[in-house]
Amino acid sequence: MDWTSAIIALAGGLALFLFGLRLLSNGLQGIAEERLRKILEKLTNNRIKGVFVGASLTALIQSSSITTVTLVGLLNAGLINLRQAVGVVLGAEIGTTVTAQIVAFKIGAMFFPLIVAGVFLQFFCKSSKYRNLGKIILGFGILFLGMYTMSSSMKPLRESAVVVEMLAGFGETPVLGILAGAVLTGIIQSSSATTGMVIAMGMEDVITLQSAIPIILGANIGTCVTVIIASIGSSLSAKRAALSHLLFNAIGVCLFFPFLIPFGNLVSLTASSLPRQIANAHFIFNTSMTILMLPFLGGLVWLVKRLVPGEEVKVDRGLKYIDKRLVRTPAIGLEQGKKEAGRMGRIAGTMLRDCKKALFERGNKLILYVKNKEKSVDEIDDLLEEYLTEISHRHLTEKQKRKLAVVTHAISDIERIADHANNIGELVELKNKNKIRFSGTARKELKEMFKIAEESFRKSLKLLDSWDPGLCKQILDLEAKADQMEKSMEEKHFERLKKGTCNPEAGPIFLDIVRNLERITDHAHNIAYSVKLGF
Repeated sequence: MDWTSAIIALAGGLALFLFGLRLLSNGLQGIAEERLRKILEKLTNNRIKGVFVGASLTALIQSSSITTVTLVGLLNAGLINLRQAVGVVLGAEIGTTVTAQIVAFKIGAMFFPLIVAGVFLQFFCKSSKYRNLGKIILGFGILFLGMYTMSSSMKPLRESAVVVEMLAGFGETPVLGILAGAVLTGIIQSSSATTGMVIAMGMEDVITLQSAIPIILGANIGTCVTVIIASIGSSLSAKRAALSHLLFNAIGVCLFFPFLIPFGNLVSLTASSLPRQIANAHFIFNTSMTILMLPFLGGLVWLVKRLVPGEEVKVDRGLKYIDKRLVRTPAIGLEQGKKEAGRMGRIAGTMLRDCKKALFERGNKLILYVKNKEKSVDEIDDLLEEYLTEISHRHLTEKQKRKLAVVTHAISDIERIADHANNIGELVELKNKNKIRFSGTARKELKEMFKIAEESFRKSLKLLDSWDPGLCKQILDLEAKADQMEKSMEEKHFERLKKGTCNPEAGPIFLDIVRNLERITDHAHNIAYSVKLGF
């Protein structure tokens, strides 16, 4: 095998390894479904639990990138705080070493039966459970095939004086090895793949342990690229989490750097084979750094907050006024449910105000608030519906049944209003991103439509709190006015298009915002109508 063939085989083996790792990870995620997010959300309330959860989940799904990117999503949603996230990041560093331990085994041609079994389950099983299992088995098979291909491609390289000298230089000048590992991992966005490649080199004695260790350390820095990319355009907490990931690995490399030779000597005692020694070096480095950094978790969070200053977005989540024990006393439980519906409505109302401000003042940051609050409203809606369903199974008076119906219908309409506000937020985001401008007339009309929608919704929440026939009539009048305005605004918009005084690109966004605002008044009307029937 000549040099060209060796390089092509190495690239092919690396591609197979990455594809196998992706299949394996996707299959495990498919089986885990939403449990990954729920576990991260619920079991990270202290640093020890966070590390354990991060290590366990990353070992399970075979990807620290997926764990940390999921953390970014949870931080954006306000479901966890920065301290919780950093604990999971530390644990993920341990979990990611499992891949290296697996690929260090010499399994010969066992990858063929794994591939056959995986393909069989993928193509001939209808159950999603077995199809995901097939994806996992197939992923392992392709991953080991990639390792075998990379290892085979290394044979001619060990006879090359240039390659041997270059790799030996990584041992003599570790900075070069760290840089090479960081750059390669940054490009392929998988520290496991970089580690697998180094282990494949070790299988063919192309590299020494002292040359392999710096590359492994550099891979830990390079793997931060995925999370940094995921945090772009995300919340302040997500950016801080990405920076904490980078700082953790960079600090670890700096601490180990002066002791690379004694560290290598220590690792050489842990196993007789070079591939296993490389895998063990990865494990010992990541585990010892997590243990060392754990007591200083608060200090790391403090440093990150100083480097990325600003105020974190705090989203009001969960139920505030409700205790599950109140279902035993429906009279009190329903009253608390009504309070929770009002709180849910106030959150949706702030979404609408944020959308208006983002539209007329170009406050792009507010769009993120809107998205977070929409998730909060959905969460409250689910929990409140479950709570009201439990109350409905109790013995209720006719009056209590009517009240239950009012609150149940109201939270459904409030949730839809939050959806429409979120739609408007996405439209405003699109408008700002593409630098689309509305005409002065269009802006004036939108301000009036926003005013009607906000007033209608505000009055409907007030009506939910206390019945007022006069207020009910005002809401119905506002809804009729919004219907007329929608038609009028559409007609005027098309007239402006004909005259050329309106930007054609602005049209679809303008009309969609108008329609969403009109739908909000419809749902406010629904709330008023259900209250009217209930009282």
